[in-house]
Amino acid sequence: MHIPPIVSHEDWDAAREQLLTKEKSVMRAHDALAAERRRMPWMAVDKAYEFIGPNGKASLLDLFEGRPQLILYRAFFEPGVFGWPDHACRGCSMGADQVSNLTHLNARDTTLVYASRAPQADIARLKERMGWRMPWVTITDSFDADFGVDEWHGHNVFFRDGDRIYRTYFINSRGDEAMGTIWYYLDATPLGRQELWEV
Repeated sequence: MHIPPIVSHEDWDAAREQLLTKEKSVMRAHDALAAERRRMPWMAVDKAYEFIGPNGKASLLDLFEGRPQLILYRAFFEPGVFGWPDHACRGCSMGADQVSNLTHLNARDTTLVYASRAPQADIARLKERMGWRMPWVTITDSFDADFGVDEWHGHNVFFRDGDRIYRTYFINSRGDEAMGTIWYYLDATPLGRQELWEV
């Protein structure tokens, strides 16, 4: 490891202030990007998709659990994935470990659901062993192929207006790395953080 210069308290404060200016610039850029995301056009979802959850069959509409926003993460836990049947994909597992308490997300009208092709018995076993508490359903049809997550993980964001469903955004690859906290989930949704300062 390269050791940087060792400086006085005053010089350290000055260096930190200089870096903080850049950090604030990145934060403002992130806020502006989230605002632009909220204004993106939507795509109507006209096809009926069916999943299997702990209580049996469920439609895409059912996954919203009555809330207007749904974030559906495609996790790779199924035959053919490295580690099956004992483990899910390493990256998906790391992401699952980062998922925070969903109470605050739900309070802001948003539901998070994980989806894989593994049977429910295997999902329940994995969740119990790992201590994961997020809802997790089984994909039964072409949902993953239709929404760009048949070969790689990703978060699809949907909005519900009555019984009409719209796809509003999609995050995958390294974009998934930031997911797990309530704020980053909300930043991906059309309603955003629902704070007064948002534009």
